Amino acid sequence: MYKPKVSIIIPVYNVEAFIAQCLESVINQTYENLEIICINDGSTDNSLHICRSFAKQDAKLHIIDKDNQGVSAARNTGLSLATGEFVFFIDADDWLVQDAISILVANSTEADIVVGGAIVYHQSTNRYTPYKKKRHKHVDLKKNFLQLELVVWNKLYRHSFIKEIAFKEGIIHEDEEFYWKVFALGPRIKIIDDNIIYYRVRNDSITNQASYDVEHQLNYIKIVDSIYTISSGKYYLYYPFKKSCYKYIQHLRRKGAPSDLYERHIKAKYGVEDSYTFKLKLKALKLSHWCASRVARSRY
Repeated sequence: MYKPKVSIIIPVYNVEAFIAQCLESVINQTYENLEIICINDGSTDNSLHICRSFAKQDAKLHIIDKDNQGVSAARNTGLSLATGEFVFFIDADDWLVQDAISILVANSTEADIVVGGAIVYHQSTNRYTPYKKKRHKHVDLKKNFLQLELVVWNKLYRHSFIKEIAFKEGIIHEDEEFYWKVFALGPRIKIIDDNIIYYRVRNDSITNQASYDVEHQLNYIKIVDSIYTISSGKYYLYYPFKKSCYKYIQHLRRKGAPSDLYERHIKAKYGVEDSYTFKLKLKALKLSHWCASRVARSRY
């Protein structure tokens, strides 16, 4: 039986406390035709040494050591080196269910992307919860573009489908920008019930508040400008784009961070603001979007 090669890409940066668990979960997969690419992104702790120790024990594991350029650059390096028919991304502090890749590949026959479920591990309380309580088995991207998880690490990608797509470097929340690039192309999607990955919420993930305030606003400006370009000319992305612009305001406020720079930008450039009037416009736009998607489907 044909077993396509799967390239697993793991960016590594100062994760000495977690990388062994991640690598063990990947190396011990029931699926055997794997290529495991670890990109050490300039770690200053013991992460690289741990990776090299694992590589001595398993020929499937390849270590790339480079200067620190961020997770997007590390993933792009992994993509440029991947030789598998499929690609899977995992962060170095997460870990896989033992038969995760087997399950994903088994569901990949007529799909460009296979989407699995995830379990959240809350490190501070040692609790496990579903990443998303209500998951949909069927998603019409033209109707519900944002219904899937906007992350890269619970999906198996057909390599040929994403070969010309890169992660945007120099931003945070790069997963979401990548999601827009990929799913705007209209991939064939298979959604499965199985949980395939454990996503760790770490205790030390809070950044300096002063830098967070400015950095996140500028980051969201970069993201909305990028997804505006991606969505241009696609009617079914107009409402999701406006909704995303508005969602980032709410996100910044939930974090207790200023949002003035971001709000001025999206109001001036895209007409989005946190006001009662705009909320009414957004609801009307949602209805228009739903009607347009119904009409479009009825033509085919």
